[in-house]
Amino acid sequence: MIGEALALYWTSPFPLAVLLVCGASMATLLYVFLTNARNARLRVSLLTGFYGLSIFFWLFVAVSLVLCVLQARTVAYRTWGVQVAVAGAVLTALAASLSISVVVWRRAAATVLRRFKPVLPSEGERWTQAYVNLLADFEAMARPQVLVVDRAEPLAMAVASKGTTILVSRGLFRLLDREELETTLGHEFMHLKNRDAEFKVFSRVFSRILFFDPFSKFFDPAVHREREYLADEAAARSTGKPAALASALMKLSREPIGKGAWGLSILGPAKGIFSRYPPLGERVRRLLLLSDLLRLGEAEGQTRELPGKS
Repeated sequence: MIGEALALYWTSPFPLAVLLVCGASMATLLYVFLTNARNARLRVSLLTGFYGLSIFFWLFVAVSLVLCVLQARTVAYRTWGVQVAVAGAVLTALAASLSISVVVWRRAAATVLRRFKPVLPSEGERWTQAYVNLLADFEAMARPQVLVVDRAEPLAMAVASKGTTILVSRGLFRLLDREELETTLGHEFMHLKNRDAEFKVFSRVFSRILFFDPFSKFFDPAVHREREYLADEAAARSTGKPAALASALMKLSREPIGKGAWGLSILGPAKGIFSRYPPLGERVRRLLLLSDLLRLGEAEGQTRELPGKS
């Protein structure tokens, strides 16, 4: 009976139509992604949408199989059985995705904060809060709270849920100079602005739940790499110091980072297509190229002003 239910279900046009729509949508997003190599913000949005569709795709397949097993008689012998099973699978997949998202959204930030046990900045570290406040005011955003993690390893990460927080470790203060710290804070601030902080934890939870999903194993890291590139560029433009951020990344690459911070801190292991971090050399190259472009733009602007001044 289960075999009959599975055969009837997967040869029916209704579940195949759902899979076809998902597949066509993912293919469209992937095509647009591949043809827009220079638009970082668009590529991030496209990959995020692709990842969301892949989650729904596999949840739909899993729920469909469960319904065919548990309700085999209904699916196989009722005229409306397949339609009801398809509707149930679609609604269950959507409900499961939404429920898990809400739980992760509400509790992920608190879990991260409990793990790192941050404290308020000391007197010599309070300038970081003032600097982040300026960034927030410039971007017309709510001011994130800067907290300090009492660890020797250099860490910088953004955490968001009901509120927004930027965590920096005491090891980061010792390793980086003032300009490098400013650009690092700018990088994490841009993660908050682009809502990357929520996405990082969200995707990590879903990738563990859907451990069998080959899409998430490939595209989840791709989304994270694009978001790192975007945060690098946005922070460099906002602070006007792309070379300082490149220098910070180079210093951080020579320091060990604990596994507990992988996927959350500004820098982590970058090996292969399954890494959540872009190659360090490519990040530095892009930042230095942006530095040259900004410097060239300033020089051209000064040249145009000279005739007017004379």
